[in-house]
Amino acid sequence: MKTENATKYKLVIGFAWMIITLWSCTNDISDIGKDLLLPDDLVQVRKYTEKSINAYTLTDGNQRTDEPTYNLLGTYNDPTFGKVTADFACQFRLSAYPDSLKAVSKNPQIDSLVLVLLYKEVYGDTLTPQHLKVYELASTLDINQKYYQDVDLKSMSKGELVGEKYYTPKFKLDSLSTDYGSTKADPKDTTVQEIRIKLNQTLLNKLMAADSLTWSDNDKFIKYFKGLYVEAGDLNQGGAIMKVNTVASGSNMAIHFHTNKTDSLVYIYNINENSARINRFAHDYSKTSFAEHLNKTDVQDSLIYLQTTGGLRTKIFIPNLDNWADSTNLAINKAELIFKVDPTLSDTTKFIPAGQLVLTAIDSLGNDYLPSDVAFSQVYYGGTYNKTDQTYRFNIAKHMLEALNAKRLDKKKFRNYGFYLSTAFRSSEYRRIVLKGATSKTGIKLDIVYSKVK
Repeated sequence: MKTENATKYKLVIGFAWMIITLWSCTNDISDIGKDLLLPDDLVQVRKYTEKSINAYTLTDGNQRTDEPTYNLLGTYNDPTFGKVTADFACQFRLSAYPDSLKAVSKNPQIDSLVLVLLYKEVYGDTLTPQHLKVYELASTLDINQKYYQDVDLKSMSKGELVGEKYYTPKFKLDSLSTDYGSTKADPKDTTVQEIRIKLNQTLLNKLMAADSLTWSDNDKFIKYFKGLYVEAGDLNQGGAIMKVNTVASGSNMAIHFHTNKTDSLVYIYNINENSARINRFAHDYSKTSFAEHLNKTDVQDSLIYLQTTGGLRTKIFIPNLDNWADSTNLAINKAELIFKVDPTLSDTTKFIPAGQLVLTAIDSLGNDYLPSDVAFSQVYYGGTYNKTDQTYRFNIAKHMLEALNAKRLDKKKFRNYGFYLSTAFRSSEYRRIVLKGATSKTGIKLDIVYSKVK
């Protein structure tokens, strides 16, 4: 037992002596190898915050609206962003149910013709009725053609109404589902709602008058019946935008019929990926607080505004971005551009924030392009909404280095001409966000971490 205790004692003393010895050497550890480097080769990592940033709110470019993932419908008087109107036109294609097709083409007893539109997201109130009006298209939509938000769908339609309805949008939370992250504090509309608009006898008669050749081929049918235009009527207050699942969840046009006293049958005209679908968006900013400064680059506001549906974007210019080109032996480790949400006008408990913003660089011709930082990964590039600190952040380190090199090499096309900040999914969802501008107390920041070889 004594021998064992003596051994333990020696081990403790030895370990303590080793710790003391190493501790006495720690002041010299950081200097190890210094004598092998030249004085000018030492690397220093530094951080710099650039706050001299200009920002201006502009109307967005004319956005393409053909074949979106969802079609938007409704009129909404946004308390901050003014009035926005969204309506759409689409084609219908023959259903792939030959038995029903055969039955409906043999003089059945027709009950009704109904347009069915499915949605589950509402942006706005659920108190104001929408006046929805349906017209038959007079012009053929071309799925291979590009259409933009200012397309005049009314002029492409016949003058006679084929259906109309006053409809109040609905919101219903499916409390049994957590797939969408719904909570009492942050509810999400997880229940699909249905708008049913009965169409008139004139259109029904036209569809039933189609010959067997027309019923047999989609291309022939689309020439015979070009589709429908669904218009959202004007509203002076309130309202909402509905996100219609034209393709994903089975919006359609249906003939309800029977062949005897007991059966109830239906024939579906589908909207699918091969159907041309076009949105029209209109905006009225005349009564907004920012109307006076909109599209002006000589006056900066303390707030900047972003909106989907071809609404608003922001031009960002960082005057000192390429002044670093005069520095040598420099490496940009990180360049994070930070935008702070204004919590009052962007009350995220009432207004769903844009989940993703897009920052594009501007070239010498005024065209914008995605910075090369995107190629690393979406996480590296950034732009997603940070709920914790209510910010949007972008890492533009690689783009900044390219701008510096462009100045050194005098490549004028890719010099520092600024950026555009926009919302993502501009044609398939309604979102809006207000950010702190360059002249606000919070401002816009560019945090740069760089390494410099002395």
